[in-house]
Amino acid sequence: MKQFWFVIVSMLWFSIAIMGIEERSYTIVKTDGKIEIRDYQRVLSAEVIVQGERNSAASDAFRILFRFIQGKNKSQMVIPMTAPVSQERLKGDTWYVRFFMPASMSLDQAPTPSDPRITIVEHESVRLGAIRFSGFSSQKNLKKHADKLRRYLTDKNILFVDSPMYAFYNAPYVPPFFRRNEILFTIKENN
Repeated sequence: MKQFWFVIVSMLWFSIAIMGIEERSYTIVKTDGKIEIRDYQRVLSAEVIVQGERNSAASDAFRILFRFIQGKNKSQMVIPMTAPVSQERLKGDTWYVRFFMPASMSLDQAPTPSDPRITIVEHESVRLGAIRFSGFSSQKNLKKHADKLRRYLTDKNILFVDSPMYAFYNAPYVPPFFRRNEILFTIKENN
């Protein structure tokens, strides 16, 4: 029984410790329950394009990007981990997976990747519709929340790009009920 409680307390402690990392900056424009309309600031990301089923492709991409921020780049610069890790379907089983850089990093400060699969991308300010949820990042859970957000935006006559982005804020060992996951849709500028 002591081992059980040790594991639970350890997971809680690690979950809280992980929450101290920098998150991509945004301003809330509107809140309606678990749905928010947000304005995101300019940011850089290191990203890779990977192929395969979402979970295995994301796992492969994570390892590639994690080595990059741990100093496997031409400057040997270690970059702090930030949240979220973002996934977006390009088409079929092809995925963009992104690690966002710290907000203070400019394009000329970003290290050049040693791995040719990694690209540094500058994302301009953007407005996104978001829905937050906990639990596993199963296809069923992602679809359920993407459908909720899609219905909300459609019902409110908010024009959006119908290509969901997935944002994951926690390590895999964090208990599902403590996880922060989000679905995001880009809102078109003429709203």
